[in-house]
Amino acid sequence: MAGACAKTEDTQQPVASMVVTPARPAAEAGAPLDFIYRFARIADAPALSNDHWVFVHMVDEAGTLLWTDDHRPDVPPAAWGAKPVTYRRTMFVPRMASAGRVRVEAGLYVPADGKRVALTGEQKGDRSYPVTSFDVLPPSNGLFVSFGNGWHGAERAPQEPMREWRWTTGNARLSFRHPGREVTLWLELDQPVVGVGRQHVEVRKEGALLAALPIAPGTRSVSRVAVPSAQGAGPIDLDVTVEPTFVPAAMPSLSSQDTRELGVRVFNVYVGAR
Repeated sequence: MAGACAKTEDTQQPVASMVVTPARPAAEAGAPLDFIYRFARIADAPALSNDHWVFVHMVDEAGTLLWTDDHRPDVPPAAWGAKPVTYRRTMFVPRMASAGRVRVEAGLYVPADGKRVALTGEQKGDRSYPVTSFDVLPPSNGLFVSFGNGWHGAERAPQEPMREWRWTTGNARLSFRHPGREVTLWLELDQPVVGVGRQHVEVRKEGALLAALPIAPGTRSVSRVAVPSAQGAGPIDLDVTVEPTFVPAAMPSLSSQDTRELGVRVFNVYVGAR
């Protein structure tokens, strides 16, 4: 966990260099923000395993943890060499985030035991490295999205109160006021229950297919759906369908008493004008 830590000398040989760069210097609360990750293994350093993940902690000026974006790197760490590997990842600023400066601290660790490895650069403590910062702006996007029929209530994990999600049923509706020009619908979703298998998500407007999204179990997906321009500004409904759905109580492997019909878990929905 990131926090205000005294700087300590690390005697372990650094295994890699890391550079993290936001695509924009600022983002509104609730909006997506891309980060470019760049890693290179140090010559003669021990090889990394594919069990290593990237931890990404957003902290305030006092060092208090705000939210995280830990993830498995797109390029397997065991394949890293002296030639830098680069990938781009979308993170959503929580809707509840306060306006102000956010610092980003990151590093490499193994989720199974929490063990971190040494990287190049100055660390804040416990092999957590300050890599960049960005500003959170108050929301100004007027395209507010409402959840209609087919959505379950919002849920949060106790350890991450700023990270919220909703489960769909088999058919769920999203509504917003269309500005009259083309807009992009952003969806961040996943299916954490491996036993459900591969799912198929469709987004439709008045029956017309806008996007077909295959969802693999255990994989977070960020999708961008183009919504065509409309005849002037006005309310618009989008239908999200999921196949197959499941009932946790009907799956013995889950040992659950949850009798809800569940589709996919949606973390963020954002509509931005193009």
